[in-house]
Amino acid sequence: MSDDLAYDISHCIHQDDLAPEVAAIWGDQPATLRVLRRLKDGTLRSALVTLEPGWSSGTPLEVAAVQQFMVLSGRIRFGEAELTANAFVVVPKGAAMPVMEAIEASEILLVQDPGQTYRASAAPQGTIITPDVFAIEPFTPVIDGTPLHGFERRVLWLDTESGADTRLLRVPAGFRGAGPNWHPVQEEIFCLEGDIQPDPSRPMRPGSYLWNPARSIHGFDEYTERGCVLLEWHDGPWDLHRI
Repeated sequence: MSDDLAYDISHCIHQDDLAPEVAAIWGDQPATLRVLRRLKDGTLRSALVTLEPGWSSGTPLEVAAVQQFMVLSGRIRFGEAELTANAFVVVPKGAAMPVMEAIEASEILLVQDPGQTYRASAAPQGTIITPDVFAIEPFTPVIDGTPLHGFERRVLWLDTESGADTRLLRVPAGFRGAGPNWHPVQEEIFCLEGDIQPDPSRPMRPGSYLWNPARSIHGFDEYTERGCVLLEWHDGPWDLHRI
């Protein structure tokens, strides 16, 4: 085993156990955050963001790094578009997101690249909106040349420069993993539906978040009883290496 692999350091937590924080992310009006992960320098990587009815970003904002979010519940006006549950938005680096307003109480899952800053922009442009992620045509993933029949993967976003991606994965009921494995990149997973466990000490249900650090060995007893739908994001080209 390579000397730089880490053993059993995955972090799993449920959203109900996260302390809420109040911060102004977009514009001056604060929102409630439940932080999923911060980077070593303390900057925000991923979070659940709650927007109260009437909340507004106030002005179009240019982003300095890629930003993504998925609407989990509620209704949001995003420029001329109206977003509801299962909508997914990508704001590329240097693009400008339009004024965002909460029509009703809404929750989104935010993922942003390092180096994120915001500044007012005169003209919104460059955002990519998928109104319903489940309308994307799924495909059967293949690992080590073997199709994973019963699984469905949908690619929501792929950075062709870095290889980073965000994907939706449906895992069939009764699936059990093949044993410990590791990935060369950071892997973050949010459970949207159903149940799954990477091992008995980390049961996941809707609202559970799992972070598998790069080159960390995990998946000792992966199992789902009823099947699940997972939102996954990675900071580089994902691959699976079995132990």
